[in-house]
Amino acid sequence: MTAKKYDRPTYTVDYFKADTHRAHFFDNVMIDNLITAVVALGAEVWTNRQRQEILEALLEEKGVSAEMIEAYMPSEEQREKWKQDRDAFVARTMHVLAREADRKTSYDWPEELEEVEGG
Repeated sequence: MTAKKYDRPTYTVDYFKADTHRAHFFDNVMIDNLITAVVALGAEVWTNRQRQEILEALLEEKGVSAEMIEAYMPSEEQREKWKQDRDAFVARTMHVLAREADRKTSYDWPEELEEVEGG
């Protein structure tokens, strides 16, 4: 059977950008923000754990012991890079906690809390 050839253009995209930054599941937007942050952290932790296990297996095969890893002292350049990587990690996982609500919540403060908050 011969494959058909089409003379029409085709359009593809790598992915569709998710609209997760506008998703909401609970009445309180901060609960949504916390859940988003926890999911992001879970993805980060799992990816790093999997990668670490691969690296440790490869290092063991090549003769690098756990004691050698524990005794390692990074250079100043490495420390600076790690700081930049840490800051990027925090921004990637925790940025959602700083966003403001773009929708009304149904959460009503009890009167005694409004007085404490100066409301």
